[in-house]
Amino acid sequence: MISTLLVGFGFSAKTFHLPFLLHNDAFTITAVVSSRPDDVKAVLPDAEVFETLAQALKTVSPDLCIITTPNHLHFDQARQCLTAKTHVLVEKPFVLSAADAESLVAQAALVNRSVHVYQNRRFDGDFLTVKKLIDTQRLGNVRRMESRFDRFRPLPRDRWRENAGPGAGIFWDLGPHLLDQAVQLFGLPDAVQANIDTLRDGGQSDDCFDISLFYPQLHVKLGSSAFQAGTTLRFDVQGEKGSYRKFGLDPQEQALRDNNRLDDSDWGKTAPDEHGKLCNESVCEVFETCQGDYRKFYQQLSESVSNGAESPCSGRSVIPVIRLMELAIESSTEKKQISLKK
Repeated sequence: MISTLLVGFGFSAKTFHLPFLLHNDAFTITAVVSSRPDDVKAVLPDAEVFETLAQALKTVSPDLCIITTPNHLHFDQARQCLTAKTHVLVEKPFVLSAADAESLVAQAALVNRSVHVYQNRRFDGDFLTVKKLIDTQRLGNVRRMESRFDRFRPLPRDRWRENAGPGAGIFWDLGPHLLDQAVQLFGLPDAVQANIDTLRDGGQSDDCFDISLFYPQLHVKLGSSAFQAGTTLRFDVQGEKGSYRKFGLDPQEQALRDNNRLDDSDWGKTAPDEHGKLCNESVCEVFETCQGDYRKFYQQLSESVSNGAESPCSGRSVIPVIRLMELAIESSTEKKQISLKK
């Protein structure tokens, strides 16, 4: 079994990681780093609880460390874990600079350990559907794609993700998912232009953004708003043979929030009335959404840690995403398009 140290025990750890660790027999949670030991013991009575990562690494020798702490802590904590010669899974965003991402990937190679990033939305059903449509040429050559994560949250909340500070704000929260999916589909663009803004009264960090990625004969638009009520657009993909539009989010996050069972055969399936539509010049048809499955992330992670199999999301594969994050921030600050070409 993979002895696992869970670093942090907040919403991310309990919602997006703990259910899969308990579901998959390949993992055993040996210890947790948390300032709330009673909360941990209520769920994991056999796990040791440490107040700091340094104490945990000095006392136990885990095979894998999973970092679920606030974004600005990721680099230093991942570095500590690699120094202790453990494999590492880091919540997205991986880190806050491409230089730090490159440093961690190099360190992992030096100590012969692996570093992974929890870009779980590579396993969203709607994203897998778009990938399938592109791979099978159902849309022909894609010329335009819009991809969004919109919400209706007009009032700021008092939490680290929305307060002031490095790595806070909706761009560092949702931008890594949207950019990662775009890179997975189309690779790196030639140029990026972005507008990242704080529009809510009393907002301490950014809450809306729009990004344009420019490819040869392809324009990709990514964005998020805190003011979109009702059913939201997720994907609008337009090609020479037709277009595909999908509204509503992949159901897995809500299922995790609702504590749904992971052994349910319907896990990750989109409701029939929420499937997207595939259209050409003469007809539109409902196109069934692929089944999403975050369980596969952890299955692939276990095989990677245990047997050296391919990572579900390697740190190296995310370096371009973090670089795009940096360039988007630069573009927004300087109010200009930034070229990736040297």
